[in-house]
Formats: sequence, C-alpha cells, structure tokens
Amino acid sequence: MRLLFWLGLVMLVILALKKKIQPPAAGSGNPEQPLEPGNAGSQHAGSAETMVCCAHCQIYLPASEAVQRAGQVYCSQEHADLA
Repeated sequence: MRLLFWLGLVMLVILALKKKIQPPAAGSGNPEQPLEPGNAGSQHAGSAETMVCCAHCQIYLPASEAVQRAGQVYCSQEHADLA
C-alpha cells in the first residue's frame, strides 16, 4: 500500500513538472516560428498596453490609468499631490 502511495506521488510530481515546463499552446500557426511582441495574433490584438511605474510607490500600472504631473507618472492623484 505504501508503494502505491509513493508511486502516485512521484507521478503527480512528474506531471506537475511537465505541465510547468511545457510552453503554452500558440493557437494556429507555425509552431516553429516564434511570436513577435507586435504580432500576438487576432485574439490578443490591441489588448496589450504600455505599463508605467509610479514615481512614488514604484508599482506598475497601465499608462491609461496613470496620472502625469511635472514629467512624472503616478498611480493616483494622492501620490501626485505628495510630490
């Protein structure tokens, strides 16, 4: 019974490692041709947005949600007021 438990545990670890190492499916297309950053496919076209870093707290956020003041980028109006 112990042997079955250990065999099952080893199999689960192997499957988890395989899944983690395996690259994600790229949908349709040539699997040998790598995807370029600007050529992500029709599903994700236009969904990528430039990320910017808050000058106060150093978190990253989409550029469309950022507050800009005096050449700096902030995550909120409160952080912009603190500068």
